[in-house]
Amino acid sequence: MSLFGEYPCKNESVAPIYISFTTVAVCIPLCLITVAGNLLVVLAIFIDPNKDLRAPFNYFVANLAVSDLLMGLVVDPTAIVYHVMEGVARKVPPLVYLHVPYFISCTGSVLSLAALTLDRYLAITSPLSYRTQLNPKRAGLAAAGIWTFSLSFPFIYLVTGYLTYSFVFLHTVVVVTLLVILLTYLKIFRVFKDQVRQWDSLDQTNVFNQAKRQAARWEQKVTKTFIIMLTLFLACYLPSCICIYIINLCGKVCSCNLIHWARDIPSLLILANSGVNPFVYALRFENFKKAFVKLLRNRKCCRQQNPRTVAFDNGGQLTLSSD
Repeated sequence: MSLFGEYPCKNESVAPIYISFTTVAVCIPLCLITVAGNLLVVLAIFIDPNKDLRAPFNYFVANLAVSDLLMGLVVDPTAIVYHVMEGVARKVPPLVYLHVPYFISCTGSVLSLAALTLDRYLAITSPLSYRTQLNPKRAGLAAAGIWTFSLSFPFIYLVTGYLTYSFVFLHTVVVVTLLVILLTYLKIFRVFKDQVRQWDSLDQTNVFNQAKRQAARWEQKVTKTFIIMLTLFLACYLPSCICIYIINLCGKVCSCNLIHWARDIPSLLILANSGVNPFVYALRFENFKKAFVKLLRNRKCCRQQNPRTVAFDNGGQLTLSSD
């Protein structure tokens, strides 16, 4: 029997204590990692300490990082408070304050991945016109469009409720976007094969051919990195989609404990996905790694220099002032 739109355990809406506190225990470290890692990505791209991160691809990476940062700064602290109250007070606050920002963040993440796919498609299939077709201004307009849709679409939740909206979200934003991404990458892989054949026929002593081959290799490395990100995204979102089906369609066959786990597991998986992307950039891209290190070192230097500045102002001796 389908329970589409109805919570199967509405008479047992409060989860067992061990489920609530297990969710909190996993959520807290993931939240800290998500905030720290994605904040570092955003700062690295917009401050750009090495002056080598200003590119349309990285702007979409920043857009994805902002979506993940919203998850860490808003959604997860709200979820922690919700589950603590559920475990301690055995009552829960209104879920709308948790679900609306959650779906805003998820929508922003999915659409940012779609934008990154478009960037890779243009970079691989039209390398000569890529910079003119997708310049920083157009990348900014695309990012603005993503956030306009991400901020407006989830408010349908206020009319439909959580379970109905989650089903709609799954079959529109997630499934349609992922199908577009997968079909696009089939085209990209075909172009990759053609490029490899062209490399074999190029004159390797020609400087222009060497530069062209090196540029193509770089674009391939960027694309392969994004494929890793997409794989991690699928690994986290597909189980979440299965959980939505369990909640909606399981009915009286499933225990309420299973339903409560199916409620909590998607948020934990998506939080884990939001936290892992910065590590992918650091491991795959030397320019991101250098930017991260420079930002962290500059912060450390600032902390060391502040007391010295005060001391020199007070007479040139290395002593701390109590001002």
